[in-house]
Amino acid sequence: MIYPRKNNMLRGRYINCNIFLISGLLAAAILLSGCGDKKVPRPAPKAAAPKSVPAAPPPQPTATAIIAEDAPVQQGYIYERNNRRDPFVPLVIPKKLVIKKPSVKEGTLESYELKDFALAAIAHKGAQHYALLVTPDNRSFTVFEGTRLGTNNGKVKKITGGKVFLVEYTKDHKGKSIPREIILEFYKGE
Repeated sequence: MIYPRKNNMLRGRYINCNIFLISGLLAAAILLSGCGDKKVPRPAPKAAAPKSVPAAPPPQPTATAIIAEDAPVQQGYIYERNNRRDPFVPLVIPKKLVIKKPSVKEGTLESYELKDFALAAIAHKGAQHYALLVTPDNRSFTVFEGTRLGTNNGKVKKITGGKVFLVEYTKDHKGKSIPREIILEFYKGE
């Protein structure tokens, strides 16, 4: 017994496969027929009798050719400052080493940095105070208010019962002189 339904399904599959196969073959044939390397011969030009042709004047240069000849050749990039900073100068200039003045003798108050001094004692005579400062190489100096010391034109600003106020003038990044205050106190041990 043959089931008509099953038979129709098989027949439909075969038809679909045949259509797909035939359309693929036709597409391949069309593509391959256009890919041939057929060279069509061109007719040879007929030889003309030589005629005496007057010499043509030389071609005139165009406007763009004239402009190109006159334009200077640029050698590279040229930086135009126009009120801008120089890009090769560093933004932050490192602090230079302090060059000691030749007039300053080694071992004097003006040959040491202010941070090198340590407070050893404070005494007073009447209303005036004076202090004993010690350097790293164990030299001691007696100073009063107004005494000059340090490599950056420092001086003793004020002496109180337990502190010594020192002032020195340093330069900022713009070269402006700025006062810097240092306070020396007694070392408070444990």
